[in-house]
Amino acid sequence: MLHWQRQGEGPNVVLVHGFLGSSKIFEPLTEHLLHRFCVTTIDLPGFGRSHDIPVPPTVEELSRLVAATIDSSGLKRCAILGHSLGAWIALEISLQQPDLLDRMVLYGGSPDGYCPARFESYATSVEKIRAQGVESFAADVAAKWFQRGRQDPMYPLAREAGRNSNEAAAIQHVNSWDAWKTRGRLGEVRTPTLIICGDSDRSTHPDLSIEMWKKIPSSQLFIAPDAGHIVHLEQTQTFNAIVERFLA
Repeated sequence: MLHWQRQGEGPNVVLVHGFLGSSKIFEPLTEHLLHRFCVTTIDLPGFGRSHDIPVPPTVEELSRLVAATIDSSGLKRCAILGHSLGAWIALEISLQQPDLLDRMVLYGGSPDGYCPARFESYATSVEKIRAQGVESFAADVAAKWFQRGRQDPMYPLAREAGRNSNEAAAIQHVNSWDAWKTRGRLGEVRTPTLIICGDSDRSTHPDLSIEMWKKIPSSQLFIAPDAGHIVHLEQTQTFNAIVERFLA
């Protein structure tokens, strides 16, 4: 199973980070939610304290691993918030095991793994990981998540969250993305859903969030102004308030 940590008391919320991150990236959100919720964070394989855990070959299998980790941690039902790759996992779990989820926040996500408007192609990312090494690449990517790049005061936290990334695992993750597709199944989602993105997201274009909002029944949408791919660190107070209100 994956590494997980639980804090607080109240309704259960599980936070799932994205590519080249770890549960550390959710520290400000976790601190905010703890006054009202029991928060469980998970480190995905290849990252953080799950650094040495093998990466499943598909997003579908990765999602089953996350769901199994939630179950083995003692939770039979919870809300889930997934960021980027974590949003894909949350969406896939909602289709595979809908009875596990009370509510779902899809943050910086998309309906398919193919994201043609991304700041660079997946093949280019793999080439750069191999050429630069994963730590240098992770630092460059973290800068692209912010509107203000490395000048954002929260950039050091995002960089630190990705420091313990496993190079081979990172490449395995990227190579699995193109094959993941749920666009044709969005109408099957029955989990109450909040969709969040930044208006200037260069990783998962806002059009992808709008598409999910249109196709997922009764879903809600928030597009954060003056924000990129890391809204919870760029517009922290607004993000926290919107997520808390939805989860309550």
